[in-house]
Amino acid sequence: MNEKTFNKAFNIFLLSGMTVCVTIACILNLQKPDARVALTIIASIGALMGVVSTILAANGNILTFVFGLVDVLIYSYTLLDQNVPMTLALHLFYFIPMEFIGFFGWKKKGATTKNAVKARRLKAGDWPKVVGLFVAVYAAVLLVAWLIARHQGTVNIAKMAFDTAVTTANIVALVLMAKAYLDQWYLWTLVNVTSIILWIIVLGSGEGSNYTVVQLIKYIFYLLNGLNAIRIWLKLSKEDTSDDSGTALANESSGTE
Repeated sequence: MNEKTFNKAFNIFLLSGMTVCVTIACILNLQKPDARVALTIIASIGALMGVVSTILAANGNILTFVFGLVDVLIYSYTLLDQNVPMTLALHLFYFIPMEFIGFFGWKKKGATTKNAVKARRLKAGDWPKVVGLFVAVYAAVLLVAWLIARHQGTVNIAKMAFDTAVTTANIVALVLMAKAYLDQWYLWTLVNVTSIILWIIVLGSGEGSNYTVVQLIKYIFYLLNGLNAIRIWLKLSKEDTSDDSGTALANESSGTE
């Protein structure tokens, strides 16, 4: 099986698998006496849009930001209802604007509905800056989360720590995504793993609503897609490096800079 066939089959597996899981979860939740019909259906649609967005992102397709915007809007509403303040603030004031920034950023790098974005990698000297940014943002977000939780009188250390980790990783990863760096996918893996743990905590604490399981399923599929994306973007970034090297050699031969 060649790479193109594998990617197509894998994408179909992710999308069909997510559709089946979300449909089953939706039907089961709607049968509960306290089911919130409209919210459950909307959350299910948002989850599917999110999976489509991440599949497109893994393949470097610019439409990822279109489907991503729909997912962010719906997910923000579920976070408001679920009372996850830091992640909600992240989606409202950061994710939504970054969907537009990312769209135009990828467009400048040659991304279209048919052509993948020109990916690149962080250099060794860039990583300390990324790590430093991550630590600084995490500390700031954790402090704000703790102040809010203490004011509300409901301090849940585990939930707060994972919520902050998701928020911080999203902030840094989305910057790397908008700039088309391969390394974003390492942070998205962290986001997906911590999000899975976060929603498991919500379910275990009894605070979850009918659609909470949909969010858990969504992030499991996100994780699978992200691991495949690392493989795809490794190739995309190699191709971009080769193109840059070829241009440099051509410039040297012609005596230009």
